[in-house]
Amino acid sequence: MKANDYLLQSEIPAANLPVYDGNPANLATASQFAYFPGMDLNMLDYTNLGYLAAIEPVYMGGQVRNGNKLAALGQEVSTLELLLSEEEAVIKTEEKYWTLISLKEKMKTISSYEKLLDTLHKDVALYYDAGLVGRADLLKVELKHNELQANKFKLQNGIDLVSMVLCQNMGIQYSPSIQFTSEELKPSVIESYFMKSDTAYQNRQEYQMLQKAIDAEELRKKMARGEHMPQLAVGVQGLYLDLNESQSTNGLAFVTLNIPISGWWSGSHEIKQHQIKIEMAENRLAESSELFVLQIEKSYKDLIESHQQISIANKSVEQVQEHLKVTRDNYDAGLISTSDMLEAQAMFQEAEDNYSDALCTSQIRLAQYKKATADHKE
Repeated sequence: MKANDYLLQSEIPAANLPVYDGNPANLATASQFAYFPGMDLNMLDYTNLGYLAAIEPVYMGGQVRNGNKLAALGQEVSTLELLLSEEEAVIKTEEKYWTLISLKEKMKTISSYEKLLDTLHKDVALYYDAGLVGRADLLKVELKHNELQANKFKLQNGIDLVSMVLCQNMGIQYSPSIQFTSEELKPSVIESYFMKSDTAYQNRQEYQMLQKAIDAEELRKKMARGEHMPQLAVGVQGLYLDLNESQSTNGLAFVTLNIPISGWWSGSHEIKQHQIKIEMAENRLAESSELFVLQIEKSYKDLIESHQQISIANKSVEQVQEHLKVTRDNYDAGLISTSDMLEAQAMFQEAEDNYSDALCTSQIRLAQYKKATADHKE
Protein backbone atom coordinates (compact mmCIF):
# COMPACT_ATOMS: atom_id res chain seq x y z
CA MET A 1 0.00 0.00 0.00
CA LYS A 2 1.06 3.61 -0.62
CA ALA A 3 -0.45 6.60 1.21
CA ASN A 4 -0.66 10.20 0.01
CA ASP A 5 0.74 11.34 3.34
CA TYR A 6 2.30 9.80 6.42
CA LEU A 7 -0.17 7.85 8.50
CA LEU A 8 1.69 8.61 11.74
CA GLN A 9 2.70 12.26 12.27
CA SER A 10 4.10 13.82 15.48
CA GLU A 11 6.30 16.71 16.65
CA ILE A 12 8.88 17.01 19.44
CA PRO A 13 8.97 20.67 20.61
CA ALA A 14 12.18 22.61 21.29
CA ALA A 15 13.45 22.46 24.91
CA ASN A 16 16.49 22.86 27.20
CA LEU A 17 17.64 19.42 28.23
CA PRO A 18 19.60 18.99 31.50
CA VAL A 19 23.16 17.80 31.15
CA TYR A 20 23.64 14.51 32.92
CA ASP A 21 26.94 14.09 34.74
CA GLY A 22 26.41 10.44 35.55
CA ASN A 23 25.08 10.92 39.08
CA PRO A 24 21.32 10.42 39.24
CA ALA A 25 21.12 12.53 42.41
CA ASN A 26 22.28 15.61 40.53
CA LEU A 27 19.86 15.20 37.60
CA ALA A 28 16.96 17.04 39.26
CA THR A 29 19.17 20.01 40.26
CA ALA A 30 21.23 20.24 37.14
CA SER A 31 22.84 23.67 36.56
CA GLN A 32 23.86 23.10 32.93
CA PHE A 33 21.49 22.66 30.01
CA ALA A 34 21.73 21.77 26.34
CA TYR A 35 19.33 23.34 23.86
CA PHE A 36 17.21 20.92 21.71
CA PRO A 37 15.66 22.70 18.72
CA GLY A 38 12.76 20.19 18.29
CA MET A 39 11.90 17.91 15.31
CA ASP A 40 9.02 16.40 13.28
CA LEU A 41 8.30 12.64 13.34
CA ASN A 42 6.65 11.24 10.14
CA MET A 43 6.15 7.49 9.78
CA LEU A 44 4.37 4.83 7.70
CA ASP A 45 3.58 6.09 4.21
CA TYR A 46 3.97 2.65 2.54
CA THR A 47 3.88 -1.02 3.50
CA ASN A 48 4.77 -4.18 1.56
CA LEU A 49 3.31 -7.35 3.02
CA GLY A 50 3.35 -10.84 1.56
CA TYR A 51 2.78 -14.31 2.95
CA LEU A 52 2.55 -17.85 1.68
CA ALA A 53 0.75 -20.58 3.61
CA ALA A 54 0.41 -24.34 3.04
CA ILE A 55 -2.21 -26.28 4.99
CA GLU A 56 -2.52 -30.05 5.12
CA PRO A 57 -5.84 -31.43 6.38
CA VAL A 58 -5.41 -34.18 8.97
CA TYR A 59 -9.07 -34.86 9.67
CA MET A 60 -11.96 -33.08 7.92
CA GLY A 61 -14.86 -35.23 9.00
CA GLY A 62 -14.34 -37.51 6.00
CA GLN A 63 -14.93 -34.71 3.48
CA VAL A 64 -11.64 -35.20 1.63
CA ARG A 65 -12.03 -38.99 1.36
CA ASN A 66 -15.69 -38.82 0.39
CA GLY A 67 -14.99 -35.94 -1.99
CA ASN A 68 -12.42 -38.07 -3.80
CA LYS A 69 -14.90 -40.95 -3.96
CA LEU A 70 -17.57 -38.61 -5.32
CA ALA A 71 -15.19 -37.34 -8.00
CA ALA A 72 -14.29 -40.92 -9.00
CA LEU A 73 -18.00 -41.77 -9.08
CA GLY A 74 -18.64 -38.82 -11.36
CA GLN A 75 -15.97 -40.10 -13.74
CA GLU A 76 -17.60 -43.55 -13.77
CA VAL A 77 -20.99 -41.99 -14.54
CA SER A 78 -19.45 -40.01 -17.40
CA THR A 79 -18.02 -43.25 -18.80
CA LEU A 80 -21.44 -44.93 -18.55
CA GLU A 81 -23.07 -41.96 -20.28
CA LEU A 82 -20.54 -42.26 -23.09
CA LEU A 83 -21.22 -45.98 -23.45
CA LEU A 84 -24.97 -45.32 -23.45
CA SER A 85 -24.58 -42.69 -26.17
CA GLU A 86 -22.52 -45.14 -28.21
CA GLU A 87 -25.19 -47.83 -27.82
CA GLU A 88 -27.93 -45.44 -28.92
CA ALA A 89 -25.84 -44.39 -31.92
CA VAL A 90 -25.23 -48.03 -32.83
CA ILE A 91 -28.91 -49.00 -32.60
CA LYS A 92 -29.95 -46.00 -34.73
CA THR A 93 -27.30 -46.85 -37.29
CA GLU A 94 -28.39 -50.48 -37.38
CA GLU A 95 -32.03 -49.48 -37.83
CA LYS A 96 -31.09 -47.21 -40.75
CA TYR A 97 -28.90 -49.97 -42.21
CA TRP A 98 -31.67 -52.59 -42.22
CA THR A 99 -34.12 -50.03 -43.55
CA LEU A 100 -31.72 -49.45 -46.43
CA ILE A 101 -31.33 -53.20 -47.02
CA SER A 102 -35.12 -53.54 -47.05
CA LEU A 103 -35.35 -50.85 -49.74
CA LYS A 104 -32.64 -52.55 -51.75
CA GLU A 105 -34.53 -55.84 -51.54
CA LYS A 106 -37.61 -54.03 -52.79
CA MET A 107 -35.53 -52.81 -55.72
CA LYS A 108 -34.58 -56.43 -56.49
CA THR A 109 -38.25 -57.38 -56.37
CA ILE A 110 -39.15 -54.54 -58.72
CA SER A 111 -36.44 -55.70 -61.12
CA SER A 112 -37.92 -59.22 -61.08
CA TYR A 113 -41.40 -57.81 -61.54
CA GLU A 114 -40.12 -55.67 -64.39
CA LYS A 115 -38.82 -58.77 -66.18
CA LEU A 116 -42.21 -60.42 -65.78
CA LEU A 117 -43.93 -57.35 -67.20
CA ASP A 118 -41.52 -57.19 -70.13
CA THR A 119 -42.25 -60.83 -70.94
CA LEU A 120 -45.97 -60.24 -70.58
CA HIS A 121 -45.78 -57.12 -72.75
CA LYS A 122 -44.10 -59.10 -75.55
CA ASP A 123 -46.72 -61.80 -75.33
CA VAL A 124 -49.63 -59.34 -75.31
CA ALA A 125 -48.08 -57.43 -78.21
CA LEU A 126 -47.89 -60.64 -80.23
CA TYR A 127 -51.46 -61.55 -79.31
CA TYR A 128 -52.58 -58.03 -80.25
CA ASP A 129 -50.86 -58.20 -83.63
CA ALA A 130 -52.51 -61.58 -84.18
CA GLY A 131 -55.87 -60.09 -83.24
CA LEU A 132 -56.33 -62.35 -80.26
CA VAL A 133 -56.61 -59.53 -77.69
CA GLY A 134 -57.80 -55.97 -77.82
CA ARG A 135 -55.76 -52.81 -77.51
CA ALA A 136 -57.10 -52.33 -73.98
CA ASP A 137 -55.12 -55.34 -72.79
CA LEU A 138 -51.94 -53.93 -74.30
CA LEU A 139 -52.59 -50.55 -72.68
CA LYS A 140 -53.12 -52.17 -69.28
CA VAL A 141 -49.65 -53.74 -69.45
CA GLU A 142 -48.07 -50.49 -70.62
CA LEU A 143 -49.78 -48.51 -67.86
CA LYS A 144 -48.60 -51.03 -65.28
CA HIS A 145 -45.08 -50.70 -66.71
CA ASN A 146 -45.23 -46.90 -66.42
CA GLU A 147 -46.47 -47.20 -62.83
CA LEU A 148 -43.60 -49.55 -62.08
CA GLN A 149 -41.05 -47.08 -63.48
CA ALA A 150 -42.48 -44.27 -61.33
CA ASN A 151 -42.29 -46.48 -58.21
CA LYS A 152 -38.78 -47.51 -59.15
CA PHE A 153 -37.71 -43.85 -59.34
CA LYS A 154 -39.27 -43.08 -55.94
CA LEU A 155 -37.63 -46.12 -54.43
CA GLN A 156 -34.21 -45.11 -55.74
CA ASN A 157 -34.63 -41.66 -54.19
CA GLY A 158 -35.50 -43.31 -50.89
CA ILE A 159 -32.40 -45.50 -51.11
CA ASP A 160 -30.21 -42.45 -51.74
CA LEU A 161 -31.70 -40.50 -48.82
CA VAL A 162 -31.40 -43.38 -46.36
CA SER A 163 -27.81 -43.93 -47.53
CA MET A 164 -27.04 -40.28 -46.75
CA VAL A 165 -28.57 -40.57 -43.28
CA LEU A 166 -26.68 -43.80 -42.65
CA CYS A 167 -23.37 -42.18 -43.64
CA GLN A 168 -24.16 -39.24 -41.35
CA ASN A 169 -24.85 -41.61 -38.44
CA MET A 170 -21.60 -43.46 -39.13
CA GLY A 171 -19.62 -40.23 -39.33
CA ILE A 172 -18.42 -40.72 -42.90
CA GLN A 173 -18.73 -38.54 -45.98
CA TYR A 174 -21.51 -39.66 -48.29
CA SER A 175 -20.62 -40.64 -51.82
CA PRO A 176 -22.80 -42.30 -54.48
CA SER A 177 -20.00 -44.81 -54.95
CA ILE A 178 -20.51 -46.19 -51.42
CA GLN A 179 -22.47 -49.41 -51.57
CA PHE A 180 -24.06 -50.99 -48.50
CA THR A 181 -24.58 -54.71 -48.92
CA SER A 182 -25.58 -57.63 -46.72
CA GLU A 183 -25.29 -61.37 -46.73
CA GLU A 184 -28.24 -63.44 -47.83
CA LEU A 185 -31.18 -62.53 -45.63
CA LYS A 186 -32.30 -65.38 -43.43
CA PRO A 187 -33.99 -65.68 -40.03
CA SER A 188 -31.76 -65.55 -36.94
CA VAL A 189 -31.79 -68.17 -34.22
CA ILE A 190 -33.38 -66.05 -31.52
CA GLU A 191 -33.08 -68.71 -28.82
CA SER A 192 -29.32 -68.09 -28.61
CA TYR A 193 -29.97 -64.45 -27.62
CA PHE A 194 -32.56 -65.13 -24.94
CA MET A 195 -31.76 -63.73 -21.48
CA LYS A 196 -33.83 -63.75 -18.31
CA SER A 197 -35.43 -60.35 -17.96
CA ASP A 198 -35.24 -60.29 -14.13
CA THR A 199 -31.43 -60.32 -14.26
CA ALA A 200 -30.52 -59.01 -17.72
CA TYR A 201 -31.54 -55.43 -16.94
CA GLN A 202 -28.81 -55.18 -14.30
CA ASN A 203 -26.20 -55.08 -17.08
CA ARG A 204 -27.72 -51.97 -18.63
CA GLN A 205 -25.90 -48.64 -18.37
CA GLU A 206 -29.11 -46.92 -17.28
CA TYR A 207 -29.47 -49.28 -14.31
CA GLN A 208 -25.85 -48.82 -13.27
CA MET A 209 -26.20 -45.05 -13.54
CA LEU A 210 -29.23 -45.12 -11.26
CA GLN A 211 -27.28 -47.22 -8.77
CA LYS A 212 -24.43 -44.76 -8.83
CA ALA A 213 -26.91 -41.93 -8.29
CA ILE A 214 -27.77 -43.58 -4.96
CA ASP A 215 -24.08 -43.93 -4.12
CA ALA A 216 -23.54 -40.26 -4.97
CA GLU A 217 -26.36 -39.13 -2.68
CA GLU A 218 -24.97 -41.27 0.14
CA LEU A 219 -21.54 -39.67 -0.32
CA ARG A 220 -23.11 -36.20 -0.30
CA LYS A 221 -24.86 -37.08 2.93
CA LYS A 222 -21.53 -38.15 4.46
CA MET A 223 -19.91 -34.93 3.27
CA ALA A 224 -22.74 -32.87 4.77
CA ARG A 225 -22.25 -34.70 8.05
CA GLY A 226 -18.50 -34.08 7.82
CA GLU A 227 -19.06 -30.32 7.52
CA HIS A 228 -20.48 -30.34 11.05
CA MET A 229 -17.75 -32.47 12.62
CA PRO A 230 -14.46 -31.28 14.18
CA GLN A 231 -11.77 -30.52 11.62
CA LEU A 232 -8.03 -30.73 12.26
CA ALA A 233 -5.27 -29.37 10.04
CA VAL A 234 -1.56 -28.51 10.23
CA GLY A 235 0.25 -25.89 8.22
CA VAL A 236 3.26 -23.67 7.71
CA GLN A 237 3.41 -20.01 6.75
CA GLY A 238 6.10 -17.67 5.52
CA LEU A 239 5.80 -13.89 6.10
CA TYR A 240 7.61 -10.96 4.48
CA LEU A 241 7.18 -7.39 5.80
CA ASP A 242 8.66 -4.19 4.42
CA LEU A 243 7.66 -1.20 6.57
CA ASN A 244 9.38 2.11 5.81
CA GLU A 245 12.56 0.35 4.68
CA SER A 246 12.47 -1.88 7.71
CA GLN A 247 12.32 -5.43 6.32
CA SER A 248 11.71 -8.72 8.06
CA THR A 249 11.03 -12.33 7.04
CA ASN A 250 9.53 -14.89 9.40
CA GLY A 251 8.10 -18.36 9.30
CA LEU A 252 5.75 -20.24 11.56
CA ALA A 253 4.03 -23.60 11.93
CA PHE A 254 0.52 -23.96 13.26
CA VAL A 255 -2.26 -26.42 14.07
CA THR A 256 -5.95 -25.57 13.67
CA LEU A 257 -8.88 -27.33 15.31
CA ASN A 258 -12.32 -26.23 14.15
CA ILE A 259 -15.33 -27.38 16.19
CA PRO A 260 -18.72 -26.25 14.81
CA ILE A 261 -21.32 -25.53 17.45
CA SER A 262 -24.07 -23.23 16.20
CA GLY A 263 -24.56 -25.15 12.93
CA TRP A 264 -25.56 -28.47 14.49
CA TRP A 265 -29.30 -27.74 14.33
CA SER A 266 -29.29 -26.61 10.69
CA GLY A 267 -26.89 -29.45 9.85
CA SER A 268 -29.31 -32.07 11.11
CA HIS A 269 -31.97 -30.77 8.71
CA GLU A 270 -29.47 -30.76 5.84
CA ILE A 271 -28.60 -34.39 6.58
CA LYS A 272 -32.32 -35.27 6.63
CA GLN A 273 -32.70 -33.66 3.20
CA HIS A 274 -29.90 -35.82 1.84
CA GLN A 275 -31.56 -38.91 3.34
CA ILE A 276 -34.78 -37.99 1.53
CA LYS A 277 -32.82 -37.65 -1.72
CA ILE A 278 -31.32 -41.10 -1.14
CA GLU A 279 -34.79 -42.59 -0.71
CA MET A 280 -35.98 -40.80 -3.86
CA ALA A 281 -33.04 -42.23 -5.82
CA GLU A 282 -33.81 -45.71 -4.47
CA ASN A 283 -37.44 -45.33 -5.54
CA ARG A 284 -36.34 -44.27 -9.03
CA LEU A 285 -34.11 -47.34 -9.24
CA ALA A 286 -36.93 -49.67 -8.15
CA GLU A 287 -39.45 -48.11 -10.55
CA SER A 288 -36.98 -48.06 -13.46
CA SER A 289 -36.03 -51.69 -12.79
CA GLU A 290 -39.66 -52.71 -13.27
CA LEU A 291 -39.82 -50.68 -16.49
CA PHE A 292 -36.58 -52.30 -17.72
CA VAL A 293 -38.07 -55.75 -17.16
CA LEU A 294 -41.23 -54.77 -19.06
CA GLN A 295 -39.15 -53.33 -21.87
CA ILE A 296 -37.11 -56.53 -22.16
CA GLU A 297 -40.27 -58.66 -22.16
CA LYS A 298 -41.86 -56.48 -24.84
CA SER A 299 -38.69 -56.52 -26.96
CA TYR A 300 -38.56 -60.30 -26.83
CA LYS A 301 -42.26 -60.63 -27.73
CA ASP A 302 -41.71 -58.22 -30.64
CA LEU A 303 -38.76 -60.37 -31.74
CA ILE A 304 -40.85 -63.55 -31.60
CA GLU A 305 -43.66 -61.84 -33.48
CA SER A 306 -41.24 -60.71 -36.21
CA HIS A 307 -40.07 -64.31 -36.64
CA GLN A 308 -43.66 -65.47 -36.90
CA GLN A 309 -44.20 -62.83 -39.58
CA ILE A 310 -41.21 -64.28 -41.46
CA SER A 311 -42.81 -67.73 -41.46
CA ILE A 312 -46.14 -66.35 -42.61
CA ALA A 313 -44.51 -64.22 -45.32
CA ASN A 314 -42.43 -67.16 -46.51
CA LYS A 315 -45.53 -69.34 -46.86
CA SER A 316 -47.23 -66.52 -48.74
CA VAL A 317 -44.30 -66.33 -51.18
CA GLU A 318 -44.51 -70.06 -51.84
CA GLN A 319 -48.27 -69.85 -52.38
CA VAL A 320 -47.99 -66.80 -54.64
CA GLN A 321 -45.28 -68.44 -56.72
CA GLU A 322 -47.56 -71.44 -57.24
CA HIS A 323 -50.48 -69.14 -57.98
CA LEU A 324 -48.40 -67.20 -60.50
CA LYS A 325 -47.34 -70.41 -62.24
CA VAL A 326 -50.94 -71.62 -62.48
CA THR A 327 -52.12 -68.22 -63.65
CA ARG A 328 -49.40 -68.13 -66.29
CA ASP A 329 -50.41 -71.53 -67.60
CA ASN A 330 -54.06 -70.51 -67.73
CA TYR A 331 -53.15 -67.25 -69.47
CA ASP A 332 -51.08 -69.06 -72.07
CA ALA A 333 -54.04 -71.37 -72.60
CA GLY A 334 -56.32 -68.37 -73.08
CA LEU A 335 -58.46 -69.19 -70.07
CA ILE A 336 -57.94 -65.90 -68.16
CA SER A 337 -57.59 -62.26 -69.08
CA THR A 338 -54.56 -59.98 -69.03
CA SER A 339 -55.92 -58.28 -65.91
CA ASP A 340 -55.82 -61.56 -64.02
CA MET A 341 -52.22 -62.07 -65.08
CA LEU A 342 -51.25 -58.56 -63.96
CA GLU A 343 -52.99 -59.12 -60.64
CA ALA A 344 -51.07 -62.37 -60.08
CA GLN A 345 -47.77 -60.62 -60.83
CA ALA A 346 -48.65 -57.76 -58.45
CA MET A 347 -49.42 -60.30 -55.73
CA PHE A 348 -46.01 -61.86 -56.36
CA GLN A 349 -44.27 -58.49 -55.92
CA GLU A 350 -46.20 -57.73 -52.74
CA ALA A 351 -45.42 -61.14 -51.23
CA GLU A 352 -41.71 -60.76 -52.01
CA ASP A 353 -41.69 -57.27 -50.45
CA ASN A 354 -43.47 -58.51 -47.34
CA TYR A 355 -40.95 -61.31 -46.91
CA SER A 356 -37.92 -59.03 -47.21
CA ASP A 357 -39.58 -56.49 -44.88
CA ALA A 358 -40.19 -59.23 -42.32
CA LEU A 359 -36.53 -60.34 -42.47
CA CYS A 360 -35.19 -56.79 -42.06
CA THR A 361 -37.70 -55.99 -39.33
CA SER A 362 -36.56 -59.10 -37.48
CA GLN A 363 -32.96 -57.84 -37.57
CA ILE A 364 -34.06 -54.48 -36.16
CA ARG A 365 -36.08 -56.20 -33.42
CA LEU A 366 -33.04 -58.34 -32.60
CA ALA A 367 -30.85 -55.24 -32.27
CA GLN A 368 -33.45 -53.61 -30.01
CA TYR A 369 -33.64 -56.73 -27.84
CA LYS A 370 -29.86 -56.91 -27.54
CA LYS A 371 -29.81 -53.27 -26.43
CA ALA A 372 -32.60 -53.88 -23.91
CA THR A 373 -30.67 -56.79 -22.39
CA ALA A 374 -27.26 -55.08 -22.70
CA ASP A 375 -26.08 -57.98 -24.83
CA HIS A 376 -22.87 -56.87 -26.53
CA LYS A 377 -22.17 -60.16 -28.28
CA GLU A 378 -21.73 -60.02 -32.06
